Amino acid sequence: MSNRNKTALRTIFRIVRISLAVLFCLAFIAASSLFVVRDIHASIIPELTIEAGGTFDIGDFFEKKPADARFITDISGIDTNVPAVYGLKVGYDRYFEHKVRLTIRDTTAPTGKAVDKEFYTVDPFPTAHSCVTDLYDLNGIESVKFKDKLPDVSNGGDFVIPVVVTDPYENSVTLKVRMHVKKDQTPPVIEGLQNNRLVRQGDEIDLREGVTVKDDVDPNPSLNIDASKFNVNKPGKYTVTYKATDKTGNVSEQTIRLTVWKSSVSDMKTKEAYKYADRILKTIRKSKNKVQYVRNIYKWVCHNIAYLGRAGHPSFEKAALSGFKERKGNCWVMCACFRVLLDRANIPSLIVTRANSKVSTSNHYWNLVYVNGGWYHCDCTPLYPFFMRTDAQLDDYHTFNSKRYPKRAKKKIKNTKGYYAKRAKM
Repeated sequence: MSNRNKTALRTIFRIVRISLAVLFCLAFIAASSLFVVRDIHASIIPELTIEAGGTFDIGDFFEKKPADARFITDISGIDTNVPAVYGLKVGYDRYFEHKVRLTIRDTTAPTGKAVDKEFYTVDPFPTAHSCVTDLYDLNGIESVKFKDKLPDVSNGGDFVIPVVVTDPYENSVTLKVRMHVKKDQTPPVIEGLQNNRLVRQGDEIDLREGVTVKDDVDPNPSLNIDASKFNVNKPGKYTVTYKATDKTGNVSEQTIRLTVWKSSVSDMKTKEAYKYADRILKTIRKSKNKVQYVRNIYKWVCHNIAYLGRAGHPSFEKAALSGFKERKGNCWVMCACFRVLLDRANIPSLIVTRANSKVSTSNHYWNLVYVNGGWYHCDCTPLYPFFMRTDAQLDDYHTFNSKRYPKRAKKKIKNTKGYYAKRAKM
């Protein structure tokens, strides 16, 4: 082959190589351009921020999500309730990967309701927690506090107190609590006092029995009893003062009168008549109605001790004993028996002596009995039998020196009829 032909052949090969190289470069450039164009077309969003409790998906990281977009990073462990920052990888096709950032933040304040309060100046100031309710925050409540210094409520009034509720990420809400503070000016009330109370000489007495103190604010007001002048062992009239105080210093005070009455045992040298009376009382029907119980005792005397209209047995002890043993006697005996029975039944009684009578000059005796807060007249004798009468209901045979005896009741009792006692045979 000639040199000329060889040169031409080499030139052809060179042109072919150059052409192939150019074609390869053009193909490479075209392919790269396609990748770049698709990548630009995907428009990655490199950072995404969501509120705690929200949600996200792959599409949130693309302006226009490719059909084959996917998370390369495992996102199964991400808790969107908890604020945090995550570095993730997303991709599409087999060739494209991008780093992105997910930020979870909590900017939502807690929610709740204010609880209006009403209390007294002496009560403890409510706690901040007690002033709010229905609190909620996705990540819990960090603190509940009064926003400002607590006001002086010692004089009472209406206030609006702000309470700040904060979550762990320092998001907070202020709830305004309305408070109505009342000033206690009402004194305690003393109940159960027994005024004009009769106490038998020498008996044990509990001055607090049945007495209660109530207050609209203080559940435990104090009660002080001044009984410094009271002497249960000495017959007479006394006063006892009750003073109740609540925790704010309000005071109520009441005074009652007590009378220590002389027990018939003081008129007796022995208690033999009491033994008879105790046995008799066991046979007499008791009743919760005090008047009825006294009536049953009165009836026993009228029906079991026959009236004997003659003098005798001047001493109280002998009169009572003879009446219980012999079952007969005059008005003095019947009065003595009735009084001893009442005494053993713990019912106060006295013996009244007739005086200033215009119809009779003879002696006569009957009883005063204390029932239902008052003294009433009872006569067991068959000459003038009556039961529970007031002064206004007495006849001319029952006149007496009223100043010598306690003040009598004015309220009438319905049935004042007495029982006729049979006269003893001579």
